[in-house]
Amino acid sequence: MRLFSQIRLPGLLTLFAVCFPLPLAHASTSGDLRLTLSDFRLKNAGELVDVCTALPGDEHYEAAISFCFGFFEGAVHYDEIVSQLSGYKDLVCPPPDVTRREAVSTFIHFMKEHPQYGNDQPVDAIFRSLSDSWPCEN
Repeated sequence: MRLFSQIRLPGLLTLFAVCFPLPLAHASTSGDLRLTLSDFRLKNAGELVDVCTALPGDEHYEAAISFCFGFFEGAVHYDEIVSQLSGYKDLVCPPPDVTRREAVSTFIHFMKEHPQYGNDQPVDAIFRSLSDSWPCEN
């Protein structure tokens, strides 16, 4: 899977955070709309949702959006490396023009529609949500 391979993280995160804040309401799984540093521990997918839906007024907004995009980037790079091993099948097959922002939005929308996955591991929920939108024909 070559998701985001044409995009480099440094510099773009600031551009995204300032110019293109995620157009989503904060989807806190704890009921508390404030983002806290404990959300960054990512004990489960719900905490990743909290981090990825930080609002521009949140004290930790810039760190949260950077962390969110970086976490997605790391998961995708891991999948790209593992997919080169024999016997491994791609988990997600997005169109070549899918952006990091679209992938994060897809994840957030999926998690809102499927709250039962809120306690899953964050990486599991990422790939569950992305494969739901962009399945591979195996």
